[in-house]
Amino acid sequence: METRGVLELLLVNAEDLKHARHHPRRSKRHYVTIECCGKIVSSKITQGRGKKIWWNEKFRFPLSDAECKELEKVTLTTMEIDKFAQDTPVGETKVHVGEIISEGSEREFLQMKPAPYNVVLEDGTYKGVLKLGIKFISSASLAASADTVRWSAPARQPGVGYGLLVNLACPSIPWRRLFFFCSRSSGGGQSGEKDM
Repeated sequence: METRGVLELLLVNAEDLKHARHHPRRSKRHYVTIECCGKIVSSKITQGRGKKIWWNEKFRFPLSDAECKELEKVTLTTMEIDKFAQDTPVGETKVHVGEIISEGSEREFLQMKPAPYNVVLEDGTYKGVLKLGIKFISSASLAASADTVRWSAPARQPGVGYGLLVNLACPSIPWRRLFFFCSRSSGGGQSGEKDM
C-alpha cells in the first residue's frame, strides 16, 4: 500500500463540556477516541482543571490513494472516566476533512490552525467545544522533505542560565539592582574625573 499523504490532527483542548455524571467533589478525567479510515486511536487521559481540559497531542494517519478519495470525516468522541462504572461518552465531534485532503493533495501541503468544533450530545444539542488543528501533507511533499536534512542549533543567549539559577535560588533579593550597581561601579575609572 503506497502512502499518498499523511493526515495530522492536533488535539489541543476541550472547553465547557457537559459532564456525564456530575460529582462536584470528584475531579473529572477525560480522553478522546479518534476514528479515521476504520482505525481507532485514543488520546492520553487528562484531568480537567477549571473549564478547560488540555491534551496538546498529535495524531498521524498515513492515507493511501483510495483512502484519500473516500475519507470524508473524522469522528472524535470525548469520554469521561469513572472509577466505579464504565467510561461514559460526553459527546461526539465530526470534522469534515474531504476538502482539506483534496486541496492539500493539489498544493502538496495544507495546514489549518486550531479551531473550535462543537461537541454534539446524545440528544442532538451542543454543549462545549473541542479545539482541533488539521494538517495534510502529500507524499510528494514528504519525499522532498526526507531528501533534505535540516540541522539547526538553538541560538544560545549568554548569561541566561545564571540569571535563572539566581532567581530560583533567591527570589526575594533584588539581583538586578545589585548587578546594575556592580556594572556601573566597574566602569574603568570613569567616575566623573576629567583628564587635564
